[in-house]
Amino acid sequence: MSTKIVNICILDTDILPDIINTFTPEENYMMLKIGSDCIKEGRKVVSTLTQKEIYQKLKNETQKDIQKLEMDLLVEKKMKNQIEEQIKKIYESQIDKLKKQIDELNNQVIEYANDNSSKIQKEIDKVIEKNRLLLDDKDRQISKFTETYQKLVKQTETKSSKKIGDEGEEIFFTLSNTFKDFPKYRIEKKAHIGHKGDFHLFFEDFNVLADMKNYSGSVQKKEIEKIEEDLIANSSMNYAWLISLDTNVADWNRFPIMCKWVATESGKKCILIINNFCSQHKNLEDALRNIWFMTNEIHKLMNQTNIDDCDIKIMKERDYNVIQKIKNTQKRLTELKRNVTSMSQIVKETDNELVDMLNILSNELLLNNSNTSIKIKEWWTENIEYDGDSQCKLTTSEIWNKFKKQNIKFIHETGLTIDELKDKIKQFVSSDNYIEKSKGGSIEFVSFKFKPEVTISETIQVEFNNVIEKKIVPEKKTKTKVKKIANKDFVVNEEIDNEIINEYNNTDKKVMELASENNLLTWQVISMLVKANNIKNRNEARGYEEYIQSQEYKDQINKKQNEKK
Repeated sequence: MSTKIVNICILDTDILPDIINTFTPEENYMMLKIGSDCIKEGRKVVSTLTQKEIYQKLKNETQKDIQKLEMDLLVEKKMKNQIEEQIKKIYESQIDKLKKQIDELNNQVIEYANDNSSKIQKEIDKVIEKNRLLLDDKDRQISKFTETYQKLVKQTETKSSKKIGDEGEEIFFTLSNTFKDFPKYRIEKKAHIGHKGDFHLFFEDFNVLADMKNYSGSVQKKEIEKIEEDLIANSSMNYAWLISLDTNVADWNRFPIMCKWVATESGKKCILIINNFCSQHKNLEDALRNIWFMTNEIHKLMNQTNIDDCDIKIMKERDYNVIQKIKNTQKRLTELKRNVTSMSQIVKETDNELVDMLNILSNELLLNNSNTSIKIKEWWTENIEYDGDSQCKLTTSEIWNKFKKQNIKFIHETGLTIDELKDKIKQFVSSDNYIEKSKGGSIEFVSFKFKPEVTISETIQVEFNNVIEKKIVPEKKTKTKVKKIANKDFVVNEEIDNEIINEYNNTDKKVMELASENNLLTWQVISMLVKANNIKNRNEARGYEEYIQSQEYKDQINKKQNEKK
C-alpha cells in the first residue's frame, strides 16, 4: 500500500509529543481527520456552545472511533491465535504420520530379516561344513606354528617390557581414585587374566573394560582387534577404554578421543580410543572424569526415549536419513531373495553402515561435549576465584545467570541447560568444595566468589544546538534516555542510528531484540528504520507482530488514549 507525505506548518515555539513518531499511516490519517472534524464543528458551534458542551460533543464524536479501533485490535489478536492453533495442529498431524510411517518401515525390515534368516543360516551351514575339514588341517598346522612362536616370544621377551606395562597400570590405578565419590563405584584389576583387559570399572549405570598402552611407538591395529575381542567376550562390560598414555593409536588419531562401535550378540558396544592421554592434558584426573562423562552421555543417548519439542526439527532430518537407509536396506533385501548365496556379505555391509552411523554421531557428540567443557572451564577461570573462606558460597542459579548473560549466543547454539552446566562444573571442582542440597537440585560451591568487575569509563558526547559537551561517566546498566538533538533526521544521533540500522540489515534480529540490546524503546528502533527508508510502513518492521502483542505496545496505546482524554 503506497503512502504520501503531507507538510503541516506549526509555530516554531510549539513542541510535538514524542508519541507521534509511533503512529502508523492509518493512525496519522485518523489523527488528522478527527482533529480537522473537531475544529470544523467547533468553529460552527463555538458561538453558541459553552466550553463544557464543546468538550462533551467532541468526546461523544471520538468515542465511536476509539471503540472501533479497540474492536479491530481484539479481532486481529483473536484471528492470530486461531491461525497459530491451526498451524500447530497441522504440524502435529504431519509428525504423527511420519512416526507411523517409520514404524511401518521398521516392521517391514524386521519381517524381511526374519523370513530370510533361516535360509541364510542353511547356506552358511553348508559352506561351513564343506570347509571344516580344510580348517581342521590348517588348525593343526597353525597350532604347531603357534607353539613354536610362543617359545620364541618367551625367549626374546625382556623384563623391561613387563615393567613398562606395570607402570602404565599403576598410573591408571592411581588416577582412578577420582571416581571414589561416584555412586556404587568399584574397580577390579584383571591384568594377569587373559581376555579381561587391565581393569574392570563398575559404575551405577554401566561397566567399563579399561586397557592401558604405555608404548614408545604408535599402538598398532592388532591392539584394537584384541580389545574388541575382550569386550565381546565379557558380556557384563558395556564399554571399553583403550588409553594410550604417550603415543597415538594407528588409524584412530584424527581426534584426541574417538569412538569405535562393535556389533555383538547382546547389541552394539562402544570402544573409546584415547590418544596421548598424558601429554594432551595437564590435569589427568579431570581428563579421566571427562572421559567418564562422555561415556555417560553416549549411554544416555543409547537409552533415551523421550523427545523434546525443541528437537523435532533435528529428529525430522535424522528420521529422513534413517528412512533413506531403510529404503536402501529394502533394496538390498530384494536382491538377497534373488541370490541367497550372497546374502551374508550384504548383511555384513548393512551392519557396517549402522556402525559407521554410530561412529559419526558419537564422534560429533564427543567433540561438542569437549568444546563445551573447555568453554565452561575458561569462563570459570576468568570470572570465579577460590577465596578459602567457607562463608563465601555461590549457588548454581547465581553462576547460571551470570554465564547466560555473558554467553547468550553460545547457549543458543549449543542448547546448554543449567543441569548440564552443573554437571560439567562438578568435573573439575573437587567434591569437598560443593554441597548438593538434593539429588538433581541446586548446588552450593563453598569458598568461591565472583571476581570483581572492572568499571570502564566511557566518553559520551552530547550534541545540542551545535555545542559539544563532553562528560566522563561510569558505565551503567540502567535504561538509556533519548536526548533531544537539533538534527530531527535522527532518533538518537547519527552514529547510534546508523549502527542499529546496519545491524538490522546484516542480521535476522527483530526490532524488540535490537531495542533491548541498545537500551531503547521498540518504537524508537522502528522510527529509525522509517527515517532511513528501510521500510515504508511501521508494520513492515521485522518482528512487528510480536511487538504489538507486547506489554510495551499496550502501554503506548493506553498512553495515547489518556492524552486524548
